[in-house]
Amino acid sequence: MIVLDFILIVAFVLFMIFLIVGFNYQMNEKAKIREEKFKNKERKK
Repeated sequence: MIVLDFILIVAFVLFMIFLIVGFNYQMNEKAKIREEKFKNKERKK
């Protein structure tokens, strides 16, 4: 039972890290897209 609990905890921690990394990656991509749009507006002036 202790081994099973350990596996569940490790799986949960890895899943949380995966979610956090994925979320940060999406936020960075959106920020880059926003910067590109902003730069394009600046060029048009």
